[in-house]
Amino acid sequence: MSEVEMRHIAELVSALDKAAGKKPASAAGELNRQQICAALGVSESTIRRLEQAGLPYTPVGARSKRYDLEECKSWLKGNQVCQSGKTARVNSTSESWLMAKEFTESCRKVQLRVMPS
Repeated sequence: MSEVEMRHIAELVSALDKAAGKKPASAAGELNRQQICAALGVSESTIRRLEQAGLPYTPVGARSKRYDLEECKSWLKGNQVCQSGKTARVNSTSESWLMAKEFTESCRKVQLRVMPS
């Protein structure tokens, strides 16, 4: 099939869905796992972990799931289960190296041997 024919078929399906009152998947907020990962900026393993914690989804078939973006965002705001952001972050690599250097120097002052990793 040529691209023109494929585009024509897509337009026909879209017109039929519109006539039936159906919204396109993206407009309805029904996203698959890859799309919700991209929209939220997280990995698939994070989405699986959040599902176990109660992230809302709609089962489609035996293995597929669909997610409503707005519903997922509101659930995430209400359920702070994601561990990211709970650890203290160092502002820069140079600051991290400075802290390591200070630790090494303090260990040398008390005559402890520090093994490089």
